[in-house]
Amino acid sequence: MSRVLESYFERQAMVSTKEFLKIVENANRWKHDINYSVNPLKYEVTDDCGGMYTCEPYKTKLLKLWRFSTPAASKESSKSIKGMFFDYLNEGDFVGADLALKYLRAGSIRDAIPKKSKKYFKLAYKEIKDNIKYFSLRKEFEKRKNQEQERYGER
Repeated sequence: MSRVLESYFERQAMVSTKEFLKIVENANRWKHDINYSVNPLKYEVTDDCGGMYTCEPYKTKLLKLWRFSTPAASKESSKSIKGMFFDYLNEGDFVGADLALKYLRAGSIRDAIPKKSKKYFKLAYKEIKDNIKYFSLRKEFEKRKNQEQERYGER
């Protein structure tokens, strides 16, 4: 089987029915046709894993790195995604940082991911989940988004 097909089936297996229903329920929050790096204020901030399969161009970049079929793949994957988290922070890109954080979180909690593979995502997630710069960017992002919504009467 080709690596592309293996990757496809690996991603399909990682979402339980309950998780899938939540993704479908929240599907209208994020649009596939928006470039969120150009239009970041269209991004919806949530504390779940929402948007990680939708928000471009981040989804494409992060999903390519998200591997968990073996502990070795998970170790390398979590290291790469954590690196991207810090790259996005240093660029002041809240949306990218938030989605990188979501991929690490999802890697640590998804039922379909093998326990031995989850541990690397869990370690990386724990290392960055309380990052001060991340929360500062999040607060700034939410303030800008609220100002934009008030300005255009979208509340």
